[in-house]
Order: sequence, then C-alpha cells, then structure tokens
Amino acid sequence: MTAILVTGAGGPLGANVTRSLRRAPDRLRLIGTDANRWHLPLSLCDATYLIPPARDRDRYADALARVCARDDVRAIVPTHPVEVRAVAELRDAGALGDVATALPRTGVIAAADDKVATQRRLAAAGVPVPDTLLLREPADVDRAFERFAPPVWVRGTGAPGLGIGGAALPCRDRGVARAWVDHHRGWGQMAASEYLPGANLTWMAVFRRGVRLASGARERLEYVLPHVAPSGITGAPAVSRTIARADVARIGEAAVRAIDAEPHGAYFVDMKEGADGIPRVTEINAGRCGTTVHFYTEAGCNFPWLLVRIALGLPVEPGANVVEPDLYWVRTLDCGPVLVRGDAGFDDFGGPP
Repeated sequence: MTAILVTGAGGPLGANVTRSLRRAPDRLRLIGTDANRWHLPLSLCDATYLIPPARDRDRYADALARVCARDDVRAIVPTHPVEVRAVAELRDAGALGDVATALPRTGVIAAADDKVATQRRLAAAGVPVPDTLLLREPADVDRAFERFAPPVWVRGTGAPGLGIGGAALPCRDRGVARAWVDHHRGWGQMAASEYLPGANLTWMAVFRRGVRLASGARERLEYVLPHVAPSGITGAPAVSRTIARADVARIGEAAVRAIDAEPHGAYFVDMKEGADGIPRVTEINAGRCGTTVHFYTEAGCNFPWLLVRIALGLPVEPGANVVEPDLYWVRTLDCGPVLVRGDAGFDDFGGPP
C-alpha cells in the first residue's frame, strides 16, 4: 500500500484529513505525526509518531526524514499552518528527498498568512475586501473609529501559530479596542476592519499548476462552543451548509489568483457578506484544507485524496463545483458529525411534542 504522512494527526484537521483518505478508492497506509504527546491517542492513522514542533526546524526536519524513511512515505499532507510553511521550506531546500507534496510556493503561503498583505493585494486586484487599517500605534484606533461605524472588528493579522492569529473582537468603544490590542501586545500585528453583518461563507478549491480541478462552498451557521470566544466565532463550525453561489465561486477564485499567478494545491477563502449582500474576502488559507474537510468528502469531493494524487503525479480530471448543495454538517464537542440532506431533513430527527 502507498504510505501517506498526515501531520498534526491528533488534531481536528489531521483527523478529518485521515477520515477523508480512508474514503479514497485506493488503499493507503496512513502515517501520522504530532508534536503534542497528549494528542497521540486521538490519531486515526495506522501508525503515529511524536515529533518536535515545526518551529524547531532542524529537529523537525530530522524527525520527518526518519519517519518517511522508516515507513517508505511517498507523500506528505501537512495540516497546521506552521507545518504547511515548514514542509514547503523543506521542499524548497531539497530536504524531503523523493517524498512529494502538493503545496503552493513558499512566498504565496507567507503572503496568505499575512491578512493585511492579503487585503492589500486583493484590493489592488479589484477583489471585494473589508476596508482595513493596520494598528501600529494607539492613535490608529482613533483613526479606525473615525473611518468605520462601530462596531469595529479588531483582530490579529497572522495565521494560527504565526504571529497573532485570531484574537477577534467587535469593539464599540475605543478604550476597549486599545485594551484588546494592549492585552495581546499586538501593535503592528493587529488590524481594524469595517464590521460585516452578513453570512459567513467559505470557498475551497484544489488546483494543479494553475488549473482548478475541484471546488465547493459552504455557509457557517453555528459554531462549536461560541461562548468561549468574545466574538462568538471560534473558527470551528458546529453547523455548516453547502451552497451553490456563482458570486462566491467567482470571488473565491479571483482571490486565489490575485495572490498566486499559478495556484497549486489547496486554498480556502473565507468571506463575510456586507450589509449590501456582497461577499468580501477576509482571509485566504493557502496550502491546507479547513478543519471540516471531511464534510466536503461526504458531500462528494475528497479534497485530501486529490492532493495526494496531485503530489504523486497521478491523473485528475478537472471539474467545476462538484459538491452537492444544501447539505448540512452538524457536530459539536464529542457529538456527531451528522450529514443532513436539506433543511427538511431535520424533521426526520423529531419535532415538537
């Protein structure tokens, strides 16, 4: 069997990539790695190894090389943003040997990990984005409140594990906004944006050398443990619904091509609707799938399997929006996931007494 390595195997994305690869038509031997010893029992791979964190580049590279050699790994599917960038850099340095990946260029990954840089590039390309101001000093908070009607959306400009990722808070008061940035020591690493009140959307696609092979979109309707986040948005959807919207697909692909002239691998584009109903791109995640990628697999498109085929140079026929619309994915902590077909499908699970 072909051996495929899944990094972060004990985390949500690693588990859902593993579940997806289990659904591949070809039998695979799945090898997992994780830097968190406590998460090793959560891995669904055939074998899982504890390795150093990706920030420790030399030890991380050595551990990956040993695992790949021991299990004859043919391709790596990195999951966490820090590992996506680390594996791309190791690829560029020739440190992966014959082990294949399906990742964008390192410069593209780095640009996508910077939300302000992304916003500027997309705006220059005419892609709809929220008006955004980098907060370099406290006076910039005043400028933001003069420019945007409260609430002002204040958040980190990095990706998880890279700079300040997340830390989002809708602020109605300038003092609260300053205190929020102070708390995170975030001057120069956090930004203020206009608040977008509409639907929370995401579009995902896999490309091979500039050719889009498959894509799908969904709307996030509810979040896992929303009460633990000041914004009510945790980044982990509890309820999602697949959608078929030409505007979301058009904006999503335009955003990817604005940061990468020849996209290769996986990209998912987060969007939020403004009051006018127009989706605006809030971030691009390059080189990885979203945590609920198993939903797309069950809905008809196995993105992780496509990435493996691309990495191994196997044929893949280009498709369009291959994900069936109006499917609901319901999950929460220790419950689910459950796939429900259409809103009426919830009636099958009971109703008022």
